[in-house]
Amino acid sequence: MALGRSLLGLSPLAWLCLLFVVPLGFTVVYAFAHATYGGVQIGFTLTNFKQALGGFYLSIFLRTLRFAATGTLLCFVVAVPLAYFIARKIKRFRGLFIVLLLIPFWTSFLIRTLAWETLLAPNGPVRDGLNFLHLHHGLLNVLDTPTAVFIGIVYGYLPLMAMPLFVAFDRIPRDLTEASADLGSGRLGTFLRVTLPLARPGVAAGCLLTFVPMTGEYVIPALLGGDKGVLMGGLIANQYLTAQNFALGSAMAVLILAVLGVFVFMLARTTGGFRPVPQ
Repeated sequence: MALGRSLLGLSPLAWLCLLFVVPLGFTVVYAFAHATYGGVQIGFTLTNFKQALGGFYLSIFLRTLRFAATGTLLCFVVAVPLAYFIARKIKRFRGLFIVLLLIPFWTSFLIRTLAWETLLAPNGPVRDGLNFLHLHHGLLNVLDTPTAVFIGIVYGYLPLMAMPLFVAFDRIPRDLTEASADLGSGRLGTFLRVTLPLARPGVAAGCLLTFVPMTGEYVIPALLGGDKGVLMGGLIANQYLTAQNFALGSAMAVLILAVLGVFVFMLARTTGGFRPVPQ
């Protein structure tokens, strides 16, 4: 019985090693290997990293980080009032709002992104709505621009930011906000000094769940950004699938992982970690 329980407990670890640790190990080894056409020659060289951090590749690398940071910030700005409203202002229809927020996750990510191509088309429904409201005139030239990419990003990643914030806001005792109001603090002051600091585990989790996948985002920039949506995710895919330069693609992937490791460390330090705030 004890042996069976031990084997059952080790099975998730085995799957983690097989599907994550082993591929990561190959990526690290390939990153330091010598590039050959269609393969690699195992060895040790920093040439791949020098190439990944130079010229065109460096500009795309920095653009990817700016893109991920901006997209995370936009998701945060949109998700904070939404999550606060659901968690603190409604009770009876809270489940309905949560379902509406999560419904897009029930459909294909690719289909949802392709739908925005139709919505943001020069003669699409968004153009018609803006023209009807007299907010825009003529064709809508949004596709193949950073604006279209960020619209798709906020739509696609909003639930990943909103749900951790909702849980964090919902866990805050109402007595604390009421006490802040009794002591003379306004609604904005209470939110900034009491509610938001107590919700920092949700802020940290939401930023983590959005920033990390955005650094490798490939579908949304390719479909909505056109030639202006080239990011590291697309470059890495191109190195593996088209150029067959596995060494350079692995070096790019390792650089992204290194940046994400630093980001997670700094996020944990600045927000007090991902543990609930003691009450």
